Amino acid sequence: MKRFVLAMLLLSPVPAFAADLSPEPAEPAPAVVTPYNWTGFYVGAHIGYGWGREHDTLRNTTLAEAMDRFDVNGVLGGIHGGYNQQFDGNFVVGLEADADLSGIQGNDHTAQAGGASRLDMRNRWQSSIRARVGYAFDRFLVYATGGMAIGDIRERWTILNGTLAGSSTKTRVGWTAGAGVEYAFDDHWVGRAEVRYTDFGKSNFTVGSGVRFKAGFHETVGLIGVSYKF
Repeated sequence: MKRFVLAMLLLSPVPAFAADLSPEPAEPAPAVVTPYNWTGFYVGAHIGYGWGREHDTLRNTTLAEAMDRFDVNGVLGGIHGGYNQQFDGNFVVGLEADADLSGIQGNDHTAQAGGASRLDMRNRWQSSIRARVGYAFDRFLVYATGGMAIGDIRERWTILNGTLAGSSTKTRVGWTAGAGVEYAFDDHWVGRAEVRYTDFGKSNFTVGSGVRFKAGFHETVGLIGVSYKF
């Protein structure tokens, strides 16, 4: 009997001791968050508003009209596409092209002894091809952009008594530069806001009865848009 009691005393701690040796359940590993990668092709659409100034040399012609510069403004919008390459770290470089339909226009008028007259300018389309350099904060991208711009300029001269009227349209090549910010909503859809300044320079125009002068315009444009990244 004593031997039986002694054996029970020796064996009783074993289950508790074995339980103490059982491994604790492992904590789940934290999820790995992969930073957004800006590398890839993209296409998109945008819309904006532009404002600026027309400048001309009409004062120096035989008409001697004092309408050397006036305000122009309007809505424009179109499509864009390009490619970004993100290098080790956060630097992003790319190339982008866009094409817009434009409603930017303006006019000025004057009254002289020969009658009232008006000069109208309108830009109906414009486009650009630009380099982009930016710095990514994960899904945010801050960038600068600049390059070549091209667009049309239509100048229309009208003497309101009907004795002289004419118009001329030229395509001008200029330059553009600006900055913007983009945000990737998910792996494919990216929103943007951008501001750019563009100067189309001057070109020679002939209106009416051989009246020749130089004219051009510059603008500042604010744009918002959305892109799809492949």
